[in-house]
Amino acid sequence: MKTVNFIFGIHDHQPVGNFDFVIEHAYRHSYLPFVEVAEDFPGIALTFHFSGCLLEWLEKAHPEYLDRIADLVKRGNVEILSGGFFEPVLAVIPDVDKVGQIRMMNDYIRDRFNYEAKGLWLTERVWEPSLAKPIAEAGIKYITVDDYHFLGTGKMEKDLTGHFITEEQGYGLSIFPISQKLRYAIPFKDPQETVDYLRRFVSDEGGNAIVMADDGEKFGVWPGTYETVFENGWLREFLKRLEENSDWLKTRTFAEYYEEHSPKGRVYLPTASYFEMSEWSLPWEAGEKFDDLIKEFESQERSDEVKPFIKGGIWRNFLFKYDEANWIQKKMQYLSNRYHALEKAKLSDSQKKLLATAREHLWRGTCNCAYWHGIFGGLYLPHLRHALYIELLKSERLLNKIENRTGFSVQEIDIDIDGDPEILITSDNLKIVLAPHRGAMMTELSLLDKAYNVLNSLKRYRETYHRRVTEAHSGTANGSIHDNVMAKEEGLENYLKYDRYPRKNLLDHIINPDVSFDEFRNSDYFENSDFIQGRYRYSIDEKSKTIRFEKDGWVNWQHFGIEKTLQFGQSSVKISYRLKNRGERDNRFRFGTEFNFAMLGGNAPDRYYMADGNKLKQSALKSFGTLKNVCSMAVVNEWDKFRITVKAESDEFWYFPVETVSLSEAGFERVYQSSVIVPMILVDLKPGEIREFEVKLIVETL
Repeated sequence: MKTVNFIFGIHDHQPVGNFDFVIEHAYRHSYLPFVEVAEDFPGIALTFHFSGCLLEWLEKAHPEYLDRIADLVKRGNVEILSGGFFEPVLAVIPDVDKVGQIRMMNDYIRDRFNYEAKGLWLTERVWEPSLAKPIAEAGIKYITVDDYHFLGTGKMEKDLTGHFITEEQGYGLSIFPISQKLRYAIPFKDPQETVDYLRRFVSDEGGNAIVMADDGEKFGVWPGTYETVFENGWLREFLKRLEENSDWLKTRTFAEYYEEHSPKGRVYLPTASYFEMSEWSLPWEAGEKFDDLIKEFESQERSDEVKPFIKGGIWRNFLFKYDEANWIQKKMQYLSNRYHALEKAKLSDSQKKLLATAREHLWRGTCNCAYWHGIFGGLYLPHLRHALYIELLKSERLLNKIENRTGFSVQEIDIDIDGDPEILITSDNLKIVLAPHRGAMMTELSLLDKAYNVLNSLKRYRETYHRRVTEAHSGTANGSIHDNVMAKEEGLENYLKYDRYPRKNLLDHIINPDVSFDEFRNSDYFENSDFIQGRYRYSIDEKSKTIRFEKDGWVNWQHFGIEKTLQFGQSSVKISYRLKNRGERDNRFRFGTEFNFAMLGGNAPDRYYMADGNKLKQSALKSFGTLKNVCSMAVVNEWDKFRITVKAESDEFWYFPVETVSLSEAGFERVYQSSVIVPMILVDLKPGEIREFEVKLIVETL
């Protein structure tokens, strides 16, 4: 009889730092009910992958669930895939960390499930040809990626019926293609449609294999799927259909098929991820054109024909599309270099223990979710970025201790790899990074003892999907998240404002006095100078803990000069400004130094504004306004027990929230990113005249 093999894989993952109630919901609505159904089908082969982040949570919250998985493995019909333990995008972490995290997962699977993993789940299916070597070095025999990767090489759908072998520097690795048609059909279409589709691939020799491997959360967590998959019995019916057709439809694990069947041939896949990622990773303008092109071909019923030849962006695009993602990734890379340098050093036993803990925090900081953004919240979710900074800063704190970095120290290094050096300052409990070539702005302000980056903000980016916001409506989403156009609140189009500059500290704004507060907070104005992101000269005096920045430029199309001097004290920074009119005419403008404070909650009662030591009447960090006749404004974070105050010789303080509009699996949503405080002064200088003033940033523990 003609037969075909079907490989059914499930990938379960939750990000580092996700809320317990969110993970518990996923457990109750997806992970647990899926296994409860699977236990009733001992003849159906299944493959599971669990990220290490989720495994750590399950070990604490539901170890009995992992016991049930171990029982399924022991029964013989379930395979466990390995992966980078903390679910990193392997392509963008150092090779030594790739191998280390995969081996860490291999060891866990061996110890917990008594199983030797031979296969690997590739995070977000982000493939680059160089990955074959470190993955093979870690002991892995095969991985799985989307069929889109293969179609880009000229392979046809009919060819993608098994595994193919690739190599890098003599290291071989087999790769299974995942069927996009089945990803879109399961669990959204009638189970019989999948069975009928698989029948197309039967053969006399029975050597063909078709793969469906995808997120486990689409079975119960995605909008409307719990009712479909479990309450209405889709999953049980699907497995029953597989069982009823087992005479010709053979379910296999990857491991079983790999052991029984040689590769279909050699292949060299291009850098790629799944097809949707090729749109998400494009900047908004190119993304709109890409989306229009796809819709045009779909209307002509030609999408299957042309898709192999349409190339969008690659995952690494996120690192230039979002400065904030690049900063986290490059900080991780910088700390990894420090860690591995210490590995080679002579250390005491106590230092070795600290180093091992530093590595654990470093690797947790590689969890992919907050490094990018597509149809899930990802990078746009402050608590996920915060979780990465917690881990990276804990690692940095331990590395500082091993290296005996205390007091005040300065390092000049191009940490974000933009071609110009940043100035990295460790001043007691503060970690501060300054970018002289970008307006001498402060790109990081971290409290090391609290593992808290105060500048964990995100500017308001224009996104491809923003043109769909006006189509969105409130209600209940249902079915595939790719098809829903929902909104969590009405009127989101009113929040589609876009920033021309990053939301960092010491951004020096020079604007026309007629620019209103609302125009400023909505970025609907013109910056009347070249200072805000201009290149400053600088000099460092470590003895006096002082860094001086200077730039000659223009204001209102006249020559102008600014000196900005930072002096570091005990948990404080004094910023002294010296403005000089070098032009031939009077120069009048409004000058404001922007500060951003990312407090993770715009409406949280334990985070609020103060002015001159008094809590504002409208104190929520999502509030906005202007204040005159005050000398200071502060943000208070009672949850994390700190207060940061901006003292300034100013005419007034402007303050407002930065709120983004992003897309998540449940629809469009507004997300608080940071609170902005800008002390403003009116400057009116005659030719050759100078204006001097000070601003002070003070960090206090509560």
